[in-house]
Amino acid sequence: MRSTLGRMAGLCVLLAACGVAEAVDRPTAAPEVDPEAVPQDEAGARGLDHIRFLSADSLEGRLIGSEGNRKARDYIADVYRSLALSMYEGTYLDPFEFQADDGTRAGSNVVGYVEGTEQPDRFIVVTAHFDHLGMRDGEIYNGADDNASGTAGLLMLAEHFSANPTHHSLIFAAVDGEEGGLRGARHFVADPPVPVTDMMLNVNLDMISHNDSVLYVAGTYHTESLKPVLDAVGAESAITLRQGHDSPDLPRGDDWTMSSDHGPFHAAGVPFLYFGVEDHPDYHRASDTFETINQRFFLDAVETVKQAILRFDAQ
Repeated sequence: MRSTLGRMAGLCVLLAACGVAEAVDRPTAAPEVDPEAVPQDEAGARGLDHIRFLSADSLEGRLIGSEGNRKARDYIADVYRSLALSMYEGTYLDPFEFQADDGTRAGSNVVGYVEGTEQPDRFIVVTAHFDHLGMRDGEIYNGADDNASGTAGLLMLAEHFSANPTHHSLIFAAVDGEEGGLRGARHFVADPPVPVTDMMLNVNLDMISHNDSVLYVAGTYHTESLKPVLDAVGAESAITLRQGHDSPDLPRGDDWTMSSDHGPFHAAGVPFLYFGVEDHPDYHRASDTFETINQRFFLDAVETVKQAILRFDAQ
């Protein structure tokens, strides 16, 4: 979720002005996917299974503090354990508390890492939030794109890089409490497992499965040295990688600089790359289900992010 409310308000005003406001209220049909076009390799199948599990009705929308959220947290930790990711202080769980209207509430990030082969004391931090909106008026908000997709992408990247370590260390932080305040990311940056000054880059995945061809990446406006990396990745990607949504000159809501879990990293001076899609008719609706994601696009998006990490790491 891009939690900047102004972005949604600006979108609604624009759509109303164009006479298509009603289209926002209509859930989209499931994209037609040719089964033969979706790779059936084991890693890709596991990635799709991650989305399917995390967005299942049994998790009831993964609201922070809920039983469904805890099931998601434990699932992620189990995947980390199966990959033998390294732990900080003997656990993958990184609990935190925050003040809400109804008192003190608790959440937990899930953090593991793969030590780098050449510069282990320099870190690329991969983030994705696993919480969502829970239930509203008896309906489950499954959050398949937002953000079971990003979490599944993080798990696929963890699987790949646990078997193929990079030069620099990689931290995988599945963060909690993005919806309503970036709680987990703020906690991670405020109480990090490694010095913030040793973090070279934050790669954030938030909504990477609900488009036909265009994946956005924000961050190059603030760190121009990242642009050649993304230019090279985009030239070889199976999908269109479009840089943008990161300039203060954009209309209100179109600048995503502080709108997801990369925001606290940016505020702390850590360069970021935020991969995601623009809002769609299923965004923050009960219709954001596994059936409405684009499986082919998701797998191509994860591969694109992987190539970006590899190119940055090789610099």
